[in-house]
Amino acid sequence: MASLFESVQLGSLVLTRRVFMAPMTRIRAHACAVPGELAATCYSQRASAGLIVTETTQISPMGKGYSNTPGIHSPEQVQA
Repeated sequence: MASLFESVQLGSLVLTRRVFMAPMTRIRAHACAVPGELAATCYSQRASAGLIVTETTQISPMGKGYSNTPGIHSPEQVQA
């Protein structure tokens, strides 16, 4: 059996580890649902773990489940 710390090929990607972080909501967006520096810091701190499947994202204002979650329904959110 392969070690979790051995590389693995996933389609065209070669991943350095067999560790995956599941989708998550870190509640690190601004009140207007624009992800900020705190979100970038959070992911950069975890980047060496392995493949990170990024957090859930609201596709409309009606999809907001709770505060400080990122959206993708405004130009500012898309840009961020």
